[in-house]
Amino acid sequence: MQEAIHQVLGQAAVEVGFEREAWQTQLAGDSAFSVLGADESEPVLVDDFVRHLDSGLRDVNDGREAGARLRLRAAFHYGVAVPARGGFSDRGAVETARILDCRPLREALRLSPAAMLATAVSREVFHTVIGGAYTTLRAEEFREFRVRSKEFDDAVWIRVPGGDVHALPLPGGDEPPAAPAPAPARADAPARTPVPGQHSEMVFEAPVHGPVIGIMNQYRP
Repeated sequence: MQEAIHQVLGQAAVEVGFEREAWQTQLAGDSAFSVLGADESEPVLVDDFVRHLDSGLRDVNDGREAGARLRLRAAFHYGVAVPARGGFSDRGAVETARILDCRPLREALRLSPAAMLATAVSREVFHTVIGGAYTTLRAEEFREFRVRSKEFDDAVWIRVPGGDVHALPLPGGDEPPAAPAPAPARADAPARTPVPGQHSEMVFEAPVHGPVIGIMNQYRP
């Protein structure tokens, strides 16, 4: 499982010109957690990288039985990475993990058998990257959910590449947080992480047990 995950992530990174060797990555079982370098483009990450990742997953799964396919969940967020024993310990990493493990994202992949990937982006990523029209993605491709998990309570936006997330009977959808934080303004396209010391974070999660990069199996209960 780890070898396949490493393969699809590495190939997608190469396709978009990312320096995968510069990522700080933690691997654990069927999961992976990575913090990208400050020079990596967030628009490329949530658009081109995801497109190549989805394509790579389809190549890897070609000819496999449905139950043996590698299918991933991915969460994208901004945050400060603080190395700690056994991985990273910081608010950005924790929040990314909460987004990754939220029920609507898990259900979106489970209810989309033809999909190889389901993605979720945080409020900041949605408003600055998607809402700012810095990618080829349309805001209408995403569906808003309110996620409450321990200390995390905020809106996330979910998308299933190649599918219609709005047609899925997902739990707890379209309910915004009671007091949403204002979207930060950016004058220019966010080609690089805007705050010194801050990095793009993304999390991936695949089927069976089921940025930061985290990957786990899809069928995690």
